Amino acid sequence: VLKKSAEPPDHKHPYGHRKFEVLGAAALGLAIGAVGINLGITAVESLLTDDVPPKTDLVGLVVILGTLAVNIFVATYEARKARELQSKFLAADAAHTASDVLVTLAVLISFGASHLGYAWADGLGALVVAVVILHVAWQVISTNLSVLVDQAQGDVSVIEKIVLSIEGIEDCHRIRSHGTPDAIIVDLHAQADGKLSLSDSHDLAHLIEDALYEADPRIVDVTVHMEPHGDPVEHL
Repeated sequence: VLKKSAEPPDHKHPYGHRKFEVLGAAALGLAIGAVGINLGITAVESLLTDDVPPKTDLVGLVVILGTLAVNIFVATYEARKARELQSKFLAADAAHTASDVLVTLAVLISFGASHLGYAWADGLGALVVAVVILHVAWQVISTNLSVLVDQAQGDVSVIEKIVLSIEGIEDCHRIRSHGTPDAIIVDLHAQADGKLSLSDSHDLAHLIEDALYEADPRIVDVTVHMEPHGDPVEHL
């Protein structure tokens, strides 16, 4: 997924392949949700049946603690790299690994409950962890779905202020944005003196593009539609 999302734009994907990463992250969110649901079902069944916990030993405890340590390390490393690379897929995978940490904690609780003879503690601990995992799953899914459904990524007021600060621009409207948080695509309508030549209007459009690129490095593409000042304002 990461390799595919890093591919440059082509004729079939003129805006690039970044959403493949977003799609993969959303799929991981669904996987996390499946883990939470499965754990929740198991927890409820355990509470209802009140089964006697299995016997425990030192080897089992060492395995659980070792698994917990590995998962914590991997989740922490992935989360740090996700922030550095602005990668939604790595962030989702870090959340997935973090859910594994919670599952391992539930197993650890079960281990302790088994040792003390409290059968109900096993199911209750697992149920709490299941709720937390489902919350994490929802955060991952909702964050990535907002990108897939083209939720606005840029601040309209900030973009408008930048555009209107350019000499010769009289008005700015129909500002739209989409893409991913680290690769924003903007299109807008700007109005200038209707007596300007096509060449001068084109130069103004380039000034707008350059100003937006400089103001926000996350902006990767800007489309400016120039209009004569006084034309009816077009809304979204």
